[in-house]
Amino acid sequence: MGTHKELDSLKLQLLKDFLLNKNKLSSYIVQGFPTHKRTLFDIITLTLNDENDDDDEMNVFIRFERQVRSKIKNFTEVTVLDMTDKDFKIHFSLTRESIEFKCSIEKQILVFTWYMANCETHRQIANRFNLSDSTSHGIIINCLLQINTLNRVFIQWPSGQRAIETVEKFNALRQTSFPNVIGAVDGCHIAILAPWKKRSVMPKLDRNMFYNRKQVPSVLLQGIVNADQIFIDVFAGWPGSSHDARVFRKSTIGQNILENHGSILPPNCHILGDGAYPLTEKIMVPYKDNGHLTQNQKNFNKILSSSRVVVEQAFGKLIGRFRKLKHMDVYHKSYCAKIITAACCLHNICMTTGDDFDADPYVSEIEIGGDLHEDGTRSGVLKRNTICNALLLQDHI
Repeated sequence: MGTHKELDSLKLQLLKDFLLNKNKLSSYIVQGFPTHKRTLFDIITLTLNDENDDDDEMNVFIRFERQVRSKIKNFTEVTVLDMTDKDFKIHFSLTRESIEFKCSIEKQILVFTWYMANCETHRQIANRFNLSDSTSHGIIINCLLQINTLNRVFIQWPSGQRAIETVEKFNALRQTSFPNVIGAVDGCHIAILAPWKKRSVMPKLDRNMFYNRKQVPSVLLQGIVNADQIFIDVFAGWPGSSHDARVFRKSTIGQNILENHGSILPPNCHILGDGAYPLTEKIMVPYKDNGHLTQNQKNFNKILSSSRVVVEQAFGKLIGRFRKLKHMDVYHKSYCAKIITAACCLHNICMTTGDDFDADPYVSEIEIGGDLHEDGTRSGVLKRNTICNALLLQDHI
């Protein structure tokens, strides 16, 4: 009798411990039973069939089995190390040298790079790298926040001698290049998962403001690149319904150029934009094609477009390399901008180390109509006409 009472008492105590620590089922090892040590699961199984199993206290026991999900073993330690350089770039979209540029090849960096280079869920990534879902998610979020903290290390506006070199590279970009260019600006729509109608965790968002003119939910990336297709400024995260000109006015670089008269630009230099941007002394845009352009104006537009194409090429490589940007199924919309900025940082690392990527130039899905072209300032109009005439003389020489 004493033995039965001791077992009943022990089982009740185990039940309490189990209910309080149900997530630690596999960690329980109980001594005092015949033959060998038994886990809590073993004890529950044995006691369910003994003579006391009709007791009310014992009926609460049920059979628990910890589900062990199939995971890829030694993916980082063996598979990745055995990959050829070609296979490594196919799977991660980066060369080994690009990753080693700022950090050694470690598991956390590989997890984050895989997340950016592929369209996989946290669960799929966790299975691939033999991690728990929470660990995989934590690694990715940590890397995301860290690289955003260091974004000014990887994305830098040129100044001093670097600014002069940037202008010289644009001048040497084509046989007839647009003069005195320090960067090309454009907007890129990144498709996202539309905000849910019922958001119990975060503040509610207006779904309509994320739908662009093609009725595709998106956020905007405004990028300015140099002649080497390296981002020198990015501004990301604005809802897709916003116009490029509005996003530019709200960005730090746009406010500096429009309100502070482009103090960060070298003298007589400018950036190139398309018809969606305002014409100013510091922003050169093409002539609006109303069907009555002169040959000089058509030539101006052609030369401007040939120099500005570098930003479209950069967007194409960015989205082609980091496939996460093809469709960001991110619930927390605040992370959209962080993911885009991190991708731009990684893009710059790759381009700086000579790790190029073959991709078609980005073609905007949003057609900018002529009625959206903003009026230019008097100084901007005068400067554009002066450059137009200079390009004509240059062609005749």
